[in-house]
Amino acid sequence: MAPRTAINTQKLATAAAWFQKTALAYSVKDLEKLLPSVASINGMAVKDYIQALQGESLINSDKIGNCSWYWSFPSEVKKAKEKVLAEAQDNYDKASATAVELQTKVDKAGAARAEDEGLLAETGGDRKALARKHDELNHQVEELRKELATYSEYDPIELDKKIEDTRRLQEAAERFTEHIYCMESWLKERVLDRESQVCILKDYYGEEWDDEDGGLREL
Repeated sequence: MAPRTAINTQKLATAAAWFQKTALAYSVKDLEKLLPSVASINGMAVKDYIQALQGESLINSDKIGNCSWYWSFPSEVKKAKEKVLAEAQDNYDKASATAVELQTKVDKAGAARAEDEGLLAETGGDRKALARKHDELNHQVEELRKELATYSEYDPIELDKKIEDTRRLQEAAERFTEHIYCMESWLKERVLDRESQVCILKDYYGEEWDDEDGGLREL
């Protein structure tokens, strides 16, 4: 079911970044207390934002006893994103290759059948032999079409859906990037000393900080 609340993407990105920064697990009650001040989310909309974060694969959850817990670690987000992208690309490549191969076979069999039909109409040769060949080709074409139909799950509509899922993940990553740039810009305006800026950012990013590049590690 879609969230009842209109989700603000900036607030969603802020909440996701907070989950990763704290690296802790929270119950719904915890989040109803914390998220309003963390991301300026209305208390009544917290559950809708939790649902949206899950829908975007930005947080993980698990039920322990009667209580559901929610968390997000940067490494898990990276792995989940890479896994979805790799699976979508792999499925697309396999389906495309198989569909092309089968379609080629169908085209060849169809061409042979058309040629045979022409021979049946024009030649005075062994019509029985040609008729048998014609029947064999008809059977081959039907079998190939049945095999091609088994790949219906990879039809253009389904492939477009996988591409759309991938696009949504990329957009979520871009929102994170935008949030990071906004935060760094805000920090630079208020902390003029570069050394102090680096100390704050290193503390914020933790293991994701790259000393060599002096910034957030590339995913």
